[in-house]
Amino acid sequence: MRNYMKSELYRILHTKEMYLITGTLVVITVLYHILTFLSKGLAPRYATTSFSYSCLVANPMLFACAGTVITYFLYEGNRRNGNIKNAAACGISRVKIFAGQCLISLAASTCAMLLTLTVWIISAELLLPKTGPVHLAHLLSEIPAIYLISAACLVCALVCISYFEKTITGILVWGLIWFLIPKIFLIGGMRSEALYQAALWLPSNLFSVVNGLYVNTRECITAWDTVGGMLRCIASGGIGTLVFVLSGILLLKKKDLA
Repeated sequence: MRNYMKSELYRILHTKEMYLITGTLVVITVLYHILTFLSKGLAPRYATTSFSYSCLVANPMLFACAGTVITYFLYEGNRRNGNIKNAAACGISRVKIFAGQCLISLAASTCAMLLTLTVWIISAELLLPKTGPVHLAHLLSEIPAIYLISAACLVCALVCISYFEKTITGILVWGLIWFLIPKIFLIGGMRSEALYQAALWLPSNLFSVVNGLYVNTRECITAWDTVGGMLRCIASGGIGTLVFVLSGILLLKKKDLA
């Protein structure tokens, strides 16, 4: 598996996809802050570091979705390009391929997100006035809260991409798992307190108004403000990552046998 990971790392570093995605995110970040700076005379309420940071603090799942998009671009074409067949021909099992992809895509996504986040912070601090309820500390504390949830989201995407023959099917199943099913559980929880409490652990519900997330131009209350809230975020991500890793191993073993 080590050789496979080295080859994948070499492939990612010597192809344009990773640089194109990261570059696009950085350019969008810089353009957003430049346009916000230029429009501060028209809408001074929104041309602040607080509003800039609130775009990310109020939408933690953006990090998870961005990591998933990066993973999609890195591995969506593997079956079509024959990369998996070549690896399998060298005696590497689907499970080891899956594990290698998880580690490589997590490392690549982490690097891309850290670079984009650094540019976001620098752009906001240099161009916008430092006023409002949302501070840099809120954004920085979001990183440990969302990291494992983003990892779970990424692993889930890899499971879907690897297991389903059609990419569109994998994308639809991924969206169903992360956004539709949690809402169904939340609605079902209206009749059952136990189900309702369980539904609040699912990320798209965890980071919602239902669970006490209020981030606007007047206040900033996040799901990770307290020690208990931070631990819940970390636990939710850790459990999710473990569940999807085990699911991937079981499904791909089953596919190997088939």
